[in-house]
Amino acid sequence: MELRTCLAAFRNAPEDLIEKGKQKLKDRFPDIRFRFVTGNPDIICFLSGGSEQEAIKCMVPGRHYLLLAGFEGNAWAAATEVKAWADQNNVPAQLISVEEQEVSQRLEIFHRVCTAFRNLTGKQAGLIGNVSHWLVASAFPLNLAKERLGIEIRHLQWASLPDYISFPPDPEFSEVFKNNTQNQLENEARIYSFLKSVIKEHHLEGLTLECFDMVNKHNVTACLALALLNSRGIASGCEGDLVSVVGMMMVQALTGTIPWMANIAGMNDQSIIFAHCTAPLNLVSGFGLPTHFETNKSAAVQGDLNMKEVTVFRLNQNLNKAFISTGKVVSQPALPYACRTQTEIVLPKLDLEILRNKPLGNHHLIIPGEQRELLTMACRYKQIAL
Repeated sequence: MELRTCLAAFRNAPEDLIEKGKQKLKDRFPDIRFRFVTGNPDIICFLSGGSEQEAIKCMVPGRHYLLLAGFEGNAWAAATEVKAWADQNNVPAQLISVEEQEVSQRLEIFHRVCTAFRNLTGKQAGLIGNVSHWLVASAFPLNLAKERLGIEIRHLQWASLPDYISFPPDPEFSEVFKNNTQNQLENEARIYSFLKSVIKEHHLEGLTLECFDMVNKHNVTACLALALLNSRGIASGCEGDLVSVVGMMMVQALTGTIPWMANIAGMNDQSIIFAHCTAPLNLVSGFGLPTHFETNKSAAVQGDLNMKEVTVFRLNQNLNKAFISTGKVVSQPALPYACRTQTEIVLPKLDLEILRNKPLGNHHLIIPGEQRELLTMACRYKQIAL
């Protein structure tokens, strides 16, 4: 993937100045591919003073720009003037110097963000059933996901879909879980067959499922099917939670990993406990299959997260604000009052206060590793406040 780059110089600048600017970028950042354009750029690189008008010709509302400049020839002065113009005209822009020690890393992160959102645009997710009625802060008009993140959500009502119990048990599912239970899990394997069929027919890259009705009607959960789908690269959320599934797809596009969607099950002044009855199988080790917590029926995933450093992420229901924090896993409890997979994470005190006093919702996404800088850049790119 390339970074579309516009070079800004003073009016009637000689071609030699432009060519030298191109070569300097290529020499300074050999690992980044620049595509030099005259419009619709990702980066505006300032070569001199007097380039302000050339720069703002390239900028339109609704796009995020990286303003890149050195300190020679009044380039930084021009970039500063354009940054002020952008702020005054609500055009998101970041100003960085080519002289900064970590500029290569910042450009690489910006490159990842641009690539991720280009790849995310046009992806389809499915809402199977409805958003669960208790998720009062996790629903939004379906077109909002496309407007904000480029994801199209298709609403697939149960009445329009075949009976999931009518599907044959999936052999892959049965093979994956054969050593973890004494039960055959036939109906759970039918759920996996059903979801694979829906994904294929509707060309889905992600889904969220109104799952409690399945337990009430047929005593079967989707916990295992969702866990396996997530480990196979299909972002799959519970309870019809729209905020979580688009967040999962966003994180996957940025990091290559589908995060764990979990409840806040408890907290104190040092740490927070997250829990859920499903988790991507590639993110847990030594898992067992007890019953689903709330209903004591069917099966759930109970495992230990195989990570130490984590990033906690959550979008709000307007998709214009986010919570980001980083912490460390300190224990894997087995509390009798919470969902089956549980983990205790130490977070900064200020972030814990935010989660207590100004939460964006219940479900949060737990991502392996330190991803704060990447997610912060991604949120800035999409004008998501932090």
